[in-house]
Amino acid sequence: MHEILTKLGLDETESKVYLAMLELGPSTVSQITRKAMITRTLGYHVLEKLGWKGLVNRTAGSNKKMIYAAEHPQRLLAYLKNQRSLWDRRLHEAEDKLADFVSLSRLGEKPLVRYQEGAEGLKSIYAESLAAKTEILAITDYEAWAGQEFSKNQRDYLKERCRLKIHERILTIDTPTTRRCIKDWYKNAMKYSHFRFIKPEDISVIDTFWGEVNVFNNKVMMSLHKPGRIGILIESTPLTNLLKSLFEMAWRSGKPYEEKKTNRQKSNI
Repeated sequence: MHEILTKLGLDETESKVYLAMLELGPSTVSQITRKAMITRTLGYHVLEKLGWKGLVNRTAGSNKKMIYAAEHPQRLLAYLKNQRSLWDRRLHEAEDKLADFVSLSRLGEKPLVRYQEGAEGLKSIYAESLAAKTEILAITDYEAWAGQEFSKNQRDYLKERCRLKIHERILTIDTPTTRRCIKDWYKNAMKYSHFRFIKPEDISVIDTFWGEVNVFNNKVMMSLHKPGRIGILIESTPLTNLLKSLFEMAWRSGKPYEEKKTNRQKSNI
């Protein structure tokens, strides 16, 4: 019974005193504390706490000694229901104010940065986006991924991303290599992949940037293939919000992807 009372929310001494009163019936402090095997000083304190909870009543005895008695166990049930209602109210208040606390925490947010080198490290960082709960916003240079070393990895990644139904919007440079990669890799992934092209002449100052940037959840993934292979993952809500805004501006200026027709296809039109 003692264990049950502690699980219901009474502390160890409260449980001892309450059980002692149930067994003894109306009793003095000395009788109750002797039965509960605690000191009289502690007994007075515990009886007062149980009184606040409505689990004990007291009356003056014939010799002016205070007599204490446990309330009916039904009162314990009422106390627990009251506590549940109190915690439900506190939970609702916490949920209502959660956004305020989150906004405060972002003010002092420090980015968390992970860094890996080499082809395997780069693949590992890149695979983090498979945990995306939002769509992935990507700026990609397919020249960096076109080699045999990453071709199978890209196909496996796309297969898994589609299985997880993760959408990705991809902004990329319109080059023959890009179109070949899209045609070869994305034939079964177009449902969850959405492309827009930037003409090479529109960014003539950049021949190729040999890498990729992915933005998802509160994370930014960067893969760099030259001069060395580096994968970087940054967790930062302010940074992801900034890059999402910049991506949307660039996305509006991009040209939707259309597969180029061959001469044979043109002649059949």
